[in-house]
Amino acid sequence: MNNNLNPKVNLPYPKIIVNKKDPNLAYKLFELYAGNVSELTDINQYSFQSIYLCDYVDLSNILKTISITEMEHLRILGELIKALGLNPYFISYDNNKPIPWNSDYVNFTINYREMLVNNIKIENESIEQYNKLLSEINDENIRKVIERIILDERKHVEIFSKLLMQYDSDQ
Repeated sequence: MNNNLNPKVNLPYPKIIVNKKDPNLAYKLFELYAGNVSELTDINQYSFQSIYLCDYVDLSNILKTISITEMEHLRILGELIKALGLNPYFISYDNNKPIPWNSDYVNFTINYREMLVNNIKIENESIEQYNKLLSEINDENIRKVIERIILDERKHVEIFSKLLMQYDSDQ
């Protein structure tokens, strides 16, 4: 695969080290873990797109590898949630009320350009949510993990933007 389309930044993920349980922080992680704009939603959206676009092998593979990267992010967030003292169920919270993840969060458009535009939008929303969360985290170990995930999310925006520019120039 073209290195510019590699969905991961070439840096290791920091070790997950949690010095003390903090359920309040764990609750905040759930939105990025399994909320509307979350790693779980991204996995399912990019998997759908990869399957739908299977006749376009290169594109399908790019989407599949991005989905796999999002799976790694999901695993990392799940481990953080567990280390902070909660069970990593596929839920988010609204006013302390658990909301199960559901497929209504996935954008099932089959228009290629709309896919790319939406993918850029949700990756940017994820980055924004991660940055907001960073402002609420004092633990340097957890901050490093979140900052590393953000690097991959930025890379995804870059990849989808390149694909969109390529698509637009071909039209």
